[in-house]
Amino acid sequence: MLIYLFLISITILIMLVLNIFIGIDKYNYSTSYIIGMIVIHIVAVFIIDAIVAFVINKLPKKWFNYKSSVFKIYNWENSFYNHLKIRKWKEHIPELGMLAGFRKNKIKEPNNNDYLSVYLEQSCIGITVHSYSILLGFLIFLIKPKYFFFFALPVSITNGIIHFLSLSILRYNVPKLIRLFERNKKRVLKSE
Repeated sequence: MLIYLFLISITILIMLVLNIFIGIDKYNYSTSYIIGMIVIHIVAVFIIDAIVAFVINKLPKKWFNYKSSVFKIYNWENSFYNHLKIRKWKEHIPELGMLAGFRKNKIKEPNNNDYLSVYLEQSCIGITVHSYSILLGFLIFLIKPKYFFFFALPVSITNGIIHFLSLSILRYNVPKLIRLFERNKKRVLKSE
């Protein structure tokens, strides 16, 4: 959570600095206008993210099959996540799966393939939510297109980074979940 708070704080600071040193002089902004616009953009991107999550969680679960080519994780992608040293920082990113009814921060039943199927499905839903939230977060550019550089751009970029971190963790974990699922399946077949 500290990473998110840090990113949001830096974004607010950047917007304040941009607007105080450039915006006020160029566009005659008042301080209350600047603060109001910052709040409006942050709330707007939060609402967009909430709507995206709500809509995607209402879609048919069959659309979120980890075997679908849409959710394929490529070898170069795994290398990229390893290069980012994701294992060192992934535990510091908040997992908000409980809002959708399924926490993905720990595998509670590693030997239960029914549980792992749900885990994989929820991971694919999370991947979809974060992907669309990155893209649709840029809709806040429509609030005040003339001043996008001062408000929408910093908020959209921060929103994208926050969702990219969660998206990366999910995509990093999916191949491990698939291997665990397959290993359990083989073990069950051997015992029969």
